[in-house]
Amino acid sequence: MGQTVESFLDSGDGGRDGAFVGTWKTARQEHLSGPFVVQCKFTSKINFTLKASDLFDEAKKVKKLVTRGLCDSYVLMTNAEISGTGAEKIQSVFKAVGVKHVVTFGSTWINQQIRESKRLRMLVPRVYGLGDLSQILDERAYL
Repeated sequence: MGQTVESFLDSGDGGRDGAFVGTWKTARQEHLSGPFVVQCKFTSKINFTLKASDLFDEAKKVKKLVTRGLCDSYVLMTNAEISGTGAEKIQSVFKAVGVKHVVTFGSTWINQQIRESKRLRMLVPRVYGLGDLSQILDERAYL
């Protein structure tokens, strides 16, 4: 993503899987600055669509982070599907607790990053561990 993000342990992260402070520069030349929280939400459910109501407990944690000056921008990454209207509702939930900027990256975005990046496709064995690579690799790894 082009930013240096601090990551935290799986437990006791205080609602932050990662954090960033500074100026966030995107490919669209947007510049956001201040404290950022990066949160990853994983699901083992196939074709699961994340809804705003799934994040109400998360929003309570983020409200505390906002109050302590640790979250102006919230970056949510998930392997779940997020619809356009769902992203809008999720953004509303976090803005209601004081977050200034909310960005959501769902399964569509993650899959696109993997499809477009030869480097990410080559990392698959490290991500999944060693096994029968013929089940993981296909012709896209050679593009």
